[in-house]
Amino acid sequence: MNLLIVSEVFYPENFLVNDFAQSMVKRGHHVKVMTRQPSYPAGFVFPGYTNERYSVEKWGEIEIHRFDTIEGYRDSKVKKVENYFHFVKRGKDVISRIVEDVDVIIVSQTGPLSVALPAIYAKKKFGTPVVVWTFDIWPDTVFMYGFPKVFPITTTVDYVIKQVYGNADAIMVSSKRFGDSIHQYFPNAQLTYAPNWMVEVPEKPTSLSFDATKVNFAFTGNISKAQNLENTIKGFAKANIPNAVLNIVGDGSTLAQIKELVEKLNCKNVVFHGRIPYDEVGSVLKASDYLVLPLTPMAGVDKTEPYKLQSYLKSGLPILGIIKGAGRELIEENGLGICCDPIDTDDIANGFRQIMKLTDSDKARISTAASNLMQTRFNKERILDDIEALVHRYSRA
Repeated sequence: MNLLIVSEVFYPENFLVNDFAQSMVKRGHHVKVMTRQPSYPAGFVFPGYTNERYSVEKWGEIEIHRFDTIEGYRDSKVKKVENYFHFVKRGKDVISRIVEDVDVIIVSQTGPLSVALPAIYAKKKFGTPVVVWTFDIWPDTVFMYGFPKVFPITTTVDYVIKQVYGNADAIMVSSKRFGDSIHQYFPNAQLTYAPNWMVEVPEKPTSLSFDATKVNFAFTGNISKAQNLENTIKGFAKANIPNAVLNIVGDGSTLAQIKELVEKLNCKNVVFHGRIPYDEVGSVLKASDYLVLPLTPMAGVDKTEPYKLQSYLKSGLPILGIIKGAGRELIEENGLGICCDPIDTDDIANGFRQIMKLTDSDKARISTAASNLMQTRFNKERILDDIEALVHRYSRA
């Protein structure tokens, strides 16, 4: 098949869509990508690139069609919204040039759902089938990010949802709980579950080290409001476990505030290690005793299946889920560790204490359960088989 992937982000930005595109090429398909100039997460175009109105480049066998972006969107809500509209306007222009020989358009939606509107435009004008793959569920996340539920925002959001899901030939969801939101608009919508998978890279040893004389809890990844690290640290401080360390490995928009909180609480056993390369994460996890998976219970966020869960599962270590919704269901239904209320810091403190009571046989059982999940529900080739079969069903090839 001749596939066109529409995505707000793509290589050299680091997202699952990169591995997906390469996998489709390996399976014998021709792949083009339409995206903006690379600029995430800083909001400014990467060094080595220019904010050209239109450019074409090759990444292996993948042809990438890029257009300009409005820079500074990370720190300005106005520019963020302006950029949404800009993507739609420029996307319609570019997709009209490149869609003629395309059998199916696949929209990888990791941000605003409006990223799919150029694809819907192409379907209406050229008859090209569209498959939407949703990783960030609307309308929930729109309001989670602080946009008020007022006119004209609510009207615009409803319009985008109805246009995209109402005109898509097929909808794939990265979390089973996303169906709750989509079915409010389209009760009979048929959804295909296509979750994240672990992108395998050669594992490298890390220079980062933990204190081997301590019990090491580890959090890895992005540090933002959604990660709920504030309550996590408050709960850890309340637990008051002298021989335990909470290792925070990563960076993000709320790192400064989290460090200030640790100083305010005078919590000496929280250690910040900074960001590390992706290929070193496995080594860091193996040096841990327990893994911490916190997430805010806000609507939309709690419906996601956290991407970092994949790397956690590969480690086979017990998980302390400070979480509700889809993430909690995954941990509890598969016996992967212990969960606690993400709002109740007393319950979080108790969670830190209780998970340390797991026996060796408990840990062995958890490791087996994690391995089984990686081989079944989150098996990359199985997921790709399902996606390929669905896309082929609607292909013009």
